[in-house]
Amino acid sequence: MAVSSDQSLEITEVSTSQAGVRDEIGATPNTSIYGENAPTINHDAENGQSGLERIKTRFGDRPECFKNTFQEVSFVFQATVATATTSFLTGVAMIITVPVSKDLGMTQGEIAWISASTSLVAGAFQLALGQLADLLGRKPMFITGMVSFSAFALLVAFSQNPFWMLIVCGILGACSAMVVPPAIGILGAAYTTPSKRKNMAFSAFSAGNPLGFVFGTILCGIATQLSSWRAAYIMLCVIWAVFTIHAIWAVPNVENFDRAPLRQRLSTLKQFDYVGTILTIFGTGMFTAGLTLGPDDGWARAHVIALLVVGIILLVLFVYWERIFPTPLMPPHIWKDRNFSLIIGVVLLGTMSFTSSGFWTAFFLQEIKEYSTLMVAVHLLPMAIAGLIWNIVAGRILHRVNNTLIMVIGAVCYLGASLLFSFIQPGSSYWAFMFPALILNVAGADLQFNVANMYVMQSLPKHQQSLAGGIFNVVIRLSNAVIMGISTAVYSSVELTPEGMADPMLKFTRTFQVSIAFSAASVLLAPFIRLGTQGNHPKEESTEKTQPSKATEVVTSPGESEMEEKKQDI
Repeated sequence: MAVSSDQSLEITEVSTSQAGVRDEIGATPNTSIYGENAPTINHDAENGQSGLERIKTRFGDRPECFKNTFQEVSFVFQATVATATTSFLTGVAMIITVPVSKDLGMTQGEIAWISASTSLVAGAFQLALGQLADLLGRKPMFITGMVSFSAFALLVAFSQNPFWMLIVCGILGACSAMVVPPAIGILGAAYTTPSKRKNMAFSAFSAGNPLGFVFGTILCGIATQLSSWRAAYIMLCVIWAVFTIHAIWAVPNVENFDRAPLRQRLSTLKQFDYVGTILTIFGTGMFTAGLTLGPDDGWARAHVIALLVVGIILLVLFVYWERIFPTPLMPPHIWKDRNFSLIIGVVLLGTMSFTSSGFWTAFFLQEIKEYSTLMVAVHLLPMAIAGLIWNIVAGRILHRVNNTLIMVIGAVCYLGASLLFSFIQPGSSYWAFMFPALILNVAGADLQFNVANMYVMQSLPKHQQSLAGGIFNVVIRLSNAVIMGISTAVYSSVELTPEGMADPMLKFTRTFQVSIAFSAASVLLAPFIRLGTQGNHPKEESTEKTQPSKATEVVTSPGESEMEEKKQDI
């Protein structure tokens, strides 16, 4: 089609002006002529950043709530100790089973309740205290929990009968529930931007549960060997008193509310879910009590059946109530997230396997091998060392390796550990069976806890971070209580059979097979999770998204658009 002279002149002028712009900005064939709006490769070197600045940018900035890096590290350590509180108690209960049973005349069912009472009360109160921390203040609740834990740990040391000990252990569970949600809430609210810095902080925090269990057995095993089981709780009192003083300085004020008078903040209690709290406490308490009393009192007894049935009914009512209450303890919408539900399920099954196998391994070393508490601690020491190593590995691969794969590997580690435990006999080699089983068991915990903590904290908004942590930890605590009830039921049932009396090892083998069942279920469920990597810095993610299209993407400026329109008109 012919082009008029006027139109040709106009097009020529537009092209000439664009060429002038190109000359002014020094464009090259590899860069766009439109400056910063172009999808060019924007390397750090081109921005004039030094090598140190590039590393700091990729690692992530320190949250503003911390005055310096030392306070940041101190708080992450303090948060790790907080999440280790309940599992530390579980480790203590595991290592003192034989000494305390002889001293206070406790039955096997009562011994199991030392750990179960702590986990049960911690799990029952976790959601309620998580919501209160978000409403009233995270740091005050954290400090109160640390102080009360230290005080009641000392009270346990002076127990004169099983009833005294179990009641105070339950109170310790409530104290531990006071420190975990605020710690998670502050951590989640402080590290809002995905980065390698956040990955490292959360990996350290995630190590609290498995490592608390391990160090609880080792440190308190040494204290018990040197003195008595009472010395273990006195040592707990001293350690947590020191941590309390440290927390006053290390824990930052990262609250969900603006500074306001206490009376005004107390008015927010109108939003608190009182009915949900009552249903949770009594529902979980009755159900777990029924599981624990069944083997000793008989499953057909009326009170055992009543506890189980009423407990289940209350938990069903809790689920219904959470769907209709405006500010629920456990927001129902988070369970609509397929990955959230699957991750919680996989972690729950894996934790039950870990807790059960760990408890009965320590009891096997004391009951069958007749080791002292110090020797038991020495034999479990590889878990502590491996736990630290696996946790460092997990923190470094979250942003590099597909997280679904990490969850699957963790589940397989649980299953491998449970299988090795089930093959153990009194004369078996420690290095061939127990040693690799301990390494695999803690690997499963570290890998899965890192992925789960990171994802769960992203599932709720910033103002509900303590509640998010409470939801995750309530699953862990209640699963510990339930698995101790189930495995104790299996142990007691086998112990009374003719086969169990003839073979003292059989009851331990059956409890390890319970762990196999739960870990196998975890392996079957884990592949259905759909996760990529977590913790990538936003700049890295945007670069990854834009790079594939750079070779083919055409960017047009307003001038180019006008020129194209004129060409089409012509």
